[in-house]
Amino acid sequence: MIGFGYSIFGFLVAIAILLAVHEFGHFWVARKMGVKVLRFSIGFGKSLFSWRRKGDPTEYSIGLIPLGGYVKMLDEREGDVPESEQNQAFNRKSLSARSAIVAAGPIFNFLFAIVAIWFVFIAGSDDIRPMVGHVVADSVAEKAGFRKGDKIVDIDGRRTQTWGQHQFYILHQAMKGNEVKVAVENQDSSHRLLMLDFSTLDQATISSRSITSQIGLWPTIPRAVVDQIVENSPASESGLIPGDLILEINGDPVADWSVMVEKVSGSPGEKLSLLIQRGEERVIIDIVPKTVTVEGKQYGQIGLYRPPLEVIDLSYGPFHAVWASVEYNWRMTAITLRSLGRMLTSRMSSENLSGPITIARLAGHTAESGYIDFLKFLALISISLGLLNLLPIPVLDGGHLVYFAIEAIIGRPPSERFMIWGQQIGILLLMLLMAVAFYNDIVRLFQ
Repeated sequence: MIGFGYSIFGFLVAIAILLAVHEFGHFWVARKMGVKVLRFSIGFGKSLFSWRRKGDPTEYSIGLIPLGGYVKMLDEREGDVPESEQNQAFNRKSLSARSAIVAAGPIFNFLFAIVAIWFVFIAGSDDIRPMVGHVVADSVAEKAGFRKGDKIVDIDGRRTQTWGQHQFYILHQAMKGNEVKVAVENQDSSHRLLMLDFSTLDQATISSRSITSQIGLWPTIPRAVVDQIVENSPASESGLIPGDLILEINGDPVADWSVMVEKVSGSPGEKLSLLIQRGEERVIIDIVPKTVTVEGKQYGQIGLYRPPLEVIDLSYGPFHAVWASVEYNWRMTAITLRSLGRMLTSRMSSENLSGPITIARLAGHTAESGYIDFLKFLALISISLGLLNLLPIPVLDGGHLVYFAIEAIIGRPPSERFMIWGQQIGILLLMLLMAVAFYNDIVRLFQ
């Protein structure tokens, strides 16, 4: 129930912030272009409350349905305009001024993402060390020559301090089928240069998951040390205590946490004998994993939380953070555009498309884990919102810009019949898009 509350709270806060940023872009540029703004609303439907500032012609409003917003400007197409105010009407402004006003919403979303990530880089965030803990057999990473124990020090000339620092860069290169040069430090402190060749990678398999895991590269995995124990679980009833180190299971050595998980999950309902290092002594503990069913398959669980990974703090100076944030957001934007293009051309599954349910769940998770993760989430959604609004679909900002482009070419606005026809098609396309997103959300919930 607490998780659900975080999801609702995080979703509402995220939507309110991003819609306010988007609509403020339209509002601010409209004012700068001399357009009279009649109403600035966050949310649709009945107004919960509204207010006016002294000497300000704009009414500010909070709507009942927090899933949108709008800026209502003076416009002769929507009603009579006094002659004294006609020079403040949106439709009377130049084509360039109207285009700037419409484009300002998405542009402000992109600017917000840059500021949010800049703050993240300034504040710093924890990430794991760039040490290779496991290389999947016959993977892209193994073919490149990665070995367990390698330390990644450089990626295409980019100094690497943490595991996730250049994930977007690698993913972007993978989606373009490029090669990436990776300098690694061996366990004996010598160096070698490896080449990740993405030209042979099946592009249809690339998803939004961590690109390193998709190419068969995993960070250092902690030892099988008992950290936290789930109450009323096989582990709590067996006598295991925090600090215990699992050395063997049924006589087989346990090298790390993943080996322990593999052995336990593969033994549902079976008695296991654990050799434990507890301080200076070794003890044997018998345990029977409980059986859980996931997607029709049975697995074993004993009720242990994974111990925390060794992390380091990654932060930038104020000026370095500006460029780092711009590049980060550029990569994220390019990846989003490529992913959208691949879905439209069936080169990527539409299952990667998410709707408001998934967004709410992610909002809750990130809000619960701290403001740094929440800011990263806001930046991602802000970019997605900006790109969505720039799609050349009538009723969206991109559709209006298409109409303006037609006006620039033919020397006059498109006919009213043409625009109505375009809006009807646009609404249909948006409904189909939302239907796919909602379907994916529901499927994920049941999974």
